[in-house]
Amino acid sequence: MRDEVIYFADMVPAAAGEMDPYGDPAMELKLSDAVFAELRSVSQSEFYQAQTAGKKPEVKFKLTDYMDYQGQRYLIHEGIRYVILRTYRTASNELEITCYGGVRDAAAAVSDEGD
Repeated sequence: MRDEVIYFADMVPAAAGEMDPYGDPAMELKLSDAVFAELRSVSQSEFYQAQTAGKKPEVKFKLTDYMDYQGQRYLIHEGIRYVILRTYRTASNELEITCYGGVRDAAAAVSDEGD
């Protein structure tokens, strides 16, 4: 059942000419619209295979339509930002997304107010 709300996100340059305190171009988190997904568990074999490459997959989501994902680097679920490790498109045009590195941060806090 696809009852989990997720958002995709990427870091994009802020308004033209803005600089961070270190003199680098300022970046901001740009969120996608809300997407409904199914929360799945990472299989044991997938977990151990990823660990051999130094990754630790933590969570997997399944989307009904692969077109909801546009190549973003991050996925946000319940205020936790994950890095997208791998995507897999099935024969029925569904998309499985495997993520790692869940970090709770203020930039990932997404509110449903106003939606």
